[in-house]
Amino acid sequence: MDFENSTGRADVESVLADFDRRKDNLVEFCNKTKTLIEECLKDASIHFQSVQARVKGRDKLKTKYLDPSKNYKNLDDITDLAGLRVITYYEDEVDSVAEIIKREFAIDSDKSVDKRETQPDRFGYYALNLICTHSSRRVLDVQYKKFTNVCCEIQITSILRHAWSEIEHSWYDLKESFPDHIKRRFYRIAALLEIAETEFLDIRKQKADYSRAIAVQVESEVPELLVDPISLQAFVDQEPLVHKLDNVIADLLQLELHDEFPEKTAEMRARAANLAGLKTLRDLRKALKQYEEGIVEYVSRCRSVWHTGPSSTSHLQKGLCIYHLAMMLLAIRGNEVVLEALKSLRINPSSAWNVTGQIAIAQEVMAKYDQLTT
Repeated sequence: MDFENSTGRADVESVLADFDRRKDNLVEFCNKTKTLIEECLKDASIHFQSVQARVKGRDKLKTKYLDPSKNYKNLDDITDLAGLRVITYYEDEVDSVAEIIKREFAIDSDKSVDKRETQPDRFGYYALNLICTHSSRRVLDVQYKKFTNVCCEIQITSILRHAWSEIEHSWYDLKESFPDHIKRRFYRIAALLEIAETEFLDIRKQKADYSRAIAVQVESEVPELLVDPISLQAFVDQEPLVHKLDNVIADLLQLELHDEFPEKTAEMRARAANLAGLKTLRDLRKALKQYEEGIVEYVSRCRSVWHTGPSSTSHLQKGLCIYHLAMMLLAIRGNEVVLEALKSLRINPSSAWNVTGQIAIAQEVMAKYDQLTT
């Protein structure tokens, strides 16, 4: 039972004792809620950097409760005993995350604060802070029943703003006592951070616009369009023959073909094509058509010499036929060229991978299909 003074305010020691009794439940609440938020964001295909969770420390709780500028009466008046932070990559993703949080939790709008709304001459902490409880439907679940009425604060911010808040935190209590020239430098850094955030957003938009423009050129088969990671991503997505060959290779290797085509893979495929002399998409398209059956035969025969090499992976990524086409074309230049190409592609053939045997197969297949097309 809380001890209260004449103002109806609970004694700090009784508040701390109440906190001690609740702490284990708060820890479990944070862990489960963190997992729930991660699963909800993934289900909604929202890209995020991380979700963090913590229970407020006892010393910080005591300091906060005794803050004379506040009017706390008991432990329930403090809404951030359990705190979670969702960190996005960009500022404009904060609202997308907020929509999921508002859908999945009961929000106390009166206590929630949008700290993105600041004075035009102020820089620094920037986040959307939502005061939440689990929804009435969720606490009917036996896993969440024990969390009925447990309140938490969910902060949503970008990774740059998160980094700033971590740095600023150690300054917070003392920064007003520093001389003006130190404080000025402090806020100049915060302003630079905001500029950097804006620049990243603008660059991302320009990158997306450029990728769309290249995709249109690929679709139109613009002559002499160079093979690079951007053009190759569009080519792999659009070219039916790539889709066909990739699926045939996946079936041959009895592995799953992933639908994603990340930039890192596009870079590797483009580099392999360039090393093999396929500098333009016209070159690549022509070679794929010329060696369509040859690529399949090459992969089928190479399974016996790869062993724990390329086939040791659990899945395949799109554009695989382009890599194998490139290796076939490189093979006619000899063992040294192939090994140098593998080094450039950062592929380290295992001791069980018979590179010489692979080269011999590639040269035989190339000779066969060169004759068929002459």
